Parts: sequence; C-alpha cells; structure tokens
Amino acid sequence: MLTKEEIKTLRLQFWSEFEDYSARKKKRLRKPPKWIMNNTGIKQLKLKFDFTETRATVGIDVETRNLDKRIDVFGKLERLKTILETALGKPLIWELDFTLPTGKSISRAFLETPNVSIYQKEDWPAVMEFFYKNMVIFEKVYEEYKDYLKYSEASEED
Repeated sequence: MLTKEEIKTLRLQFWSEFEDYSARKKKRLRKPPKWIMNNTGIKQLKLKFDFTETRATVGIDVETRNLDKRIDVFGKLERLKTILETALGKPLIWELDFTLPTGKSISRAFLETPNVSIYQKEDWPAVMEFFYKNMVIFEKVYEEYKDYLKYSEASEED
C-alpha cells in the first residue's frame, strides 16, 4: 500500500512527464505546447484529462450550477456528436448528469481506458498516447465549432 506522500509523488511525476511528452510532440507539429483545457473562452466548457487508480478519461465537461445553461451547452455538444465521434473514430460516453467526487453535478462527453492505474508506471506510456491522440482531436473539433458553442453562452446571459 502506498503512503500519501508516494501517491502525491506518483501523481506529480505522471503529470510532469505527460506535459513533457505532449510538449515535445506538439513542438514537432508546430503547435502551441499547452493544451486549451480551461481556456476555452466558454466559462462552462472545459477540456479534461483524468487519470485515477482504475481508469483514464479524456473529454469535455460542462460545469455550471445553472442547470438550464448546462443543458443548453451540453445539447450543443450532442448536436456535434456525429462530428466528434467520426473524428475520434469511436463512440463517446455521454452523461448529462455526472456527480464528481466533490458532489458537484456536471455534464460530460468522454472516452475512457479502463483497468489502468496512475500508480502503475507500466500503464503510463499507453495512457499518455491515449490522452495525446484524443485531446488533439477534441481541441481540433472545439476550434472548428467554438463560435457555435459560444453563441449558446451569449444568448443565455440575458
């Protein structure tokens, strides 16, 4: 069993190594080294990576306490379902009401790799490739359709 300090160290090490891995790959493609993540320009929309002791996920989260806004933005994402899933080459998992460990409810569309652990270094290379390959596609589709997604936000602020 790992200590709290070992858990923290492994998590920090994975994310640091992933940052280096993706920055190198993006540099070769002449792309910005940083991921969009929370900087989508739409405060409710976030591109996310998550890696736990049981699985790795990559996708788009819609986070807002205003349920109407959340449903509206998620609905716009759902209308892009065919585009997203065709680009990714596989179906996404769509969850209108997902509860985070903190108790906060969000909506999300994501891919997952089950049966991997952030605490098992032998899982890291495959997870890094899974994250990189799929987030590049999520970002590309987001960039192509961000005006469509932003329109929703502007119309909701009245």
